[in-house]
Amino acid sequence: MPETIILNYQLTKDLWQQFYEAHYSCDRSLKFRYLWGAICILIGSVGFGGYYESKLIAGLLLATGFFGVLSKHLLIYKSILASCQHPFFGKILTVAISPAEISVRSESSGYSQPWDNFVGYRQLEPGFLLYHDQHAFFFIPAAVMTSGSANRIVQILETAKVPKMD
Repeated sequence: MPETIILNYQLTKDLWQQFYEAHYSCDRSLKFRYLWGAICILIGSVGFGGYYESKLIAGLLLATGFFGVLSKHLLIYKSILASCQHPFFGKILTVAISPAEISVRSESSGYSQPWDNFVGYRQLEPGFLLYHDQHAFFFIPAAVMTSGSANRIVQILETAKVPKMD
């Protein structure tokens, strides 16, 4: 088995969106926010239906509820807008994964990071999310990997003691 895995893919807006959706789908606080938002919408709707007098409170409950329900979508939208400013946006990346580090190159620029710079990883449907902290991550799409290279990446991460996140 080769020591270094080389992968190539284009960093598109759709790819960013897939990974942001996967990332935010793992956030429990957003799930609770959605639940409380739905409850606020229900209570606010009952208020507008005449169940209690204050239309102001009903309106505030509806606004709060819609914010809670739409939080995940707003975060994804905001994150995608920020990703459009990334220097590698729209470019083809060459990612080299070795037991010592991950190296990313695009045209004449690039960087390398040792595995101890990562606090965890997730392997989700769109691919690997390699976390620098709770919200900053690098991703590798599953579509550009074979099952053998995906298994090898897991071995490299486990050997480097990068914890798997739930």
